[in-house]
Amino acid sequence: MRKQNRPVKAESVRNYRKKAGLPPGSLVYTGNRNEETSFSLLSYNAESAEKTDSRDVGEIISRLQPGSNHWIDVTGLTDTGLIEKLGSHHLLHPLLLEDVLNTESVIKIENFGDVLYLCLKMLKWNEEQRSIETEQISIVVGENYLLSFKEAGSNIFDAVSERIENGLSKAREKSIDFLAYVLTDKIVDNYFLVLEKIEDHIEATELELIRDTDRISPVDLMHLKKQLILLRKYVYPLRDEVRKLQHDDSRLIDRKTIKYINDLYDHLQSITQNIEGFRDTISNLMELYSANISNRLNSVMKTLTIVGAIFIPLTFIAGIYGMNFDHMPELHYRWAYPAVMALMFVIAIGMYFYMKSRRWF
Repeated sequence: MRKQNRPVKAESVRNYRKKAGLPPGSLVYTGNRNEETSFSLLSYNAESAEKTDSRDVGEIISRLQPGSNHWIDVTGLTDTGLIEKLGSHHLLHPLLLEDVLNTESVIKIENFGDVLYLCLKMLKWNEEQRSIETEQISIVVGENYLLSFKEAGSNIFDAVSERIENGLSKAREKSIDFLAYVLTDKIVDNYFLVLEKIEDHIEATELELIRDTDRISPVDLMHLKKQLILLRKYVYPLRDEVRKLQHDDSRLIDRKTIKYINDLYDHLQSITQNIEGFRDTISNLMELYSANISNRLNSVMKTLTIVGAIFIPLTFIAGIYGMNFDHMPELHYRWAYPAVMALMFVIAIGMYFYMKSRRWF
């Protein structure tokens, strides 16, 4: 259970130094993934859907036609020039694109008037490290178009794309903001999966702690608590942003989509309640661990005290006859030594049964 999480944060901070001294709106990718930038365009309406994959942003832009909703999924943020070209075509503010490329951006849903910007964190559970891995997902919702930006080639949105292509998704008949809800809901579903993994490890840790305290260390418990804190760091802000979105009067949000946003908020609320419950459980486990260690220490001290108490009179007798004075008549008796040994044995046995009768152990 003593797996250690890799120091991702330090690497992120070092990459963020690339922006030092640059003016606001400078496009610099601060992440550490080297995925080559590529684009996937899904143009759809109620009757049809067409998908185009390309590494040429110009080709993607040329295929944008009026009368359809357009979802451009961008994978890899290393080529800032291509991303700037895509942003310029959609008249996106430089500060918005800066947030897209800044992987340390805070969780937020920001209304830029003509577009709605969502900065989210996709979470995955690393079973080997027993820790949470994060990837920033940015979503830009405009008039009849949606841009999604991923750091790496994650397949989290593949199922959504396939359902739209096959005509199995409600998104075909709804406005583009519904697609933003669907993508956000997929990310939130992953939060449940991560929470389930953490719950499994908490239960396993609890069983091991009950069976044998030596198999658990405070490091294991603190590591689990750290993962919950990390999950809480991303879930709570998103819950608050979704709550604000419920009352947002943006023209980009169809009133029919609000009920789905309400459902999304309920999911996030459920996750937060589970997080608080698991935090209490881990705190209880830490208290149980401390109690087990204290009980074990008390048991050891009790054993040592009993042994010491038995040997006190024996040591007293041995000390008397170890003084080697000349005028000690017992030293010259033939049966003195066996008699003293027998006396010491009787005293030790007598003290043992006396303490046992008093239930001192």
